[in-house]
Amino acid sequence: MKASLREIDLVGANGAPVDLRALMANGRPTLISLWAHWCPNCLAEMKGFKAIAATCPERWNIVFVSARASDNARDAAKFKTYGLPWKIFRVGDSTKTDVAKAKSARAFYGATADGGVVTPLHYFVGASGQVDAIVSGRLHFEEPQRLAAFCAD
Repeated sequence: MKASLREIDLVGANGAPVDLRALMANGRPTLISLWAHWCPNCLAEMKGFKAIAATCPERWNIVFVSARASDNARDAAKFKTYGLPWKIFRVGDSTKTDVAKAKSARAFYGATADGGVVTPLHYFVGASGQVDAIVSGRLHFEEPQRLAAFCAD
């Protein structure tokens, strides 16, 4: 696992903390997706996320996180244009003052040696809260067989 999700503080658009555990308390699996308005693969995935929203929006908890906290306003504006039922968050400012949280955030972002981030990056979290898989790169949910598999019980 690249990062412990327990060490990641997320905040909403208003800067209020988001309790990731509370979001996942319904027992559904969760997909946490690092997303950026400037990422071609992230933008290409939106067709698939629209298919999920039309087919099985209640099957999974889906959480989007800005790949760079500094881009959150631009990410949120672009994300809003897709009309999806989910929200986009950012990593909180605790990473600026807490060394352990900064290290966890770098791992969560998939930070590269030159300080870049990996996008898109997806964390599949089981209903128990454990990270089951980490997928780097574009997910092709728009493909019928993948959409069917993602939406199956």
